[in-house]
Amino acid sequence: MLRNVVLALGLAWLAIGLWVTLVDAAGWPMLIFPAIIVAGIVFERVNYRGNASDTTDPNWQPTNERFLDEATGRPVTVWFNAATGERRYVDD
Repeated sequence: MLRNVVLALGLAWLAIGLWVTLVDAAGWPMLIFPAIIVAGIVFERVNYRGNASDTTDPNWQPTNERFLDEATGRPVTVWFNAATGERRYVDD
């Protein structure tokens, strides 16, 4: 939820910066920081998906490891990819 609030504020700041730049071209530096914030949040959402995983891939197998995530309190299952050695933690 905090990510959504920061994204909304960044987009609002970016829109205000665009408006100021259209009124006076000297306002373009006001676009730099909100553009960095918005780009960072979008990059994070695209590249870091957390517990999301494609369990339909036959290389991924669930293990017997299960635990409660301390941050969310939800049960988590560990999936293992024998081809790469990668492990994923998927919410049950």
